Amino acid sequence: MTGPDHLPVPSLPGRSAEPFVKQPGPADRYLLTVTRPSVPTTRHRTVSRRARRWITALVTVLGLGLASGALTSCEAVDPERAQVRDLINQSRAQAGLSQLAPNAILDLKADLWAQNLRSICALKHSRLADGAPPNWYKLGENVGKGGSIPQIHTAYLNSPSHRANIMDPVFTSVGTAAVWGNCNGYRTVFTVQEFMK
Repeated sequence: MTGPDHLPVPSLPGRSAEPFVKQPGPADRYLLTVTRPSVPTTRHRTVSRRARRWITALVTVLGLGLASGALTSCEAVDPERAQVRDLINQSRAQAGLSQLAPNAILDLKADLWAQNLRSICALKHSRLADGAPPNWYKLGENVGKGGSIPQIHTAYLNSPSHRANIMDPVFTSVGTAAVWGNCNGYRTVFTVQEFMK
């Protein structure tokens, strides 16, 4: 394999010289998928340590929230969160794929990111490994905004790159969120789908 200047890129035994992050093109502006290589590198160990620290902080915050009797960081209500997940699983079932199991840690990650998107009234991706369980093999994320949850799901399915995340047979669990806000004078819902194997 050669680099951008046509110089050989060294490849270590057992490791691919290919990058582990799929860089989205113009059509994939709001799609991101990360896959871990089979042999961990220093960068991955750093990500894992960072993820473990984030999870520890998250568990501490959740514990304090539960101890005080109020969990205020989650805004997505369960019926809307379930609607986002159910639409994903209905689409997968129609394609003959297995359902994705709910993941509470990914739900919280999705909810916090949806709140962030609402606060800036724009779409952008999170850093996928941040807030994900440390045992992940592959991660993916879809972010969208619109007037209703079914409208956004239809838009995901009409986008080949977003549909690819929803229909990826490798994924086994999902975290979802739907957070409402007012952007540019319009009532808007932001949905986030966090996929994991």
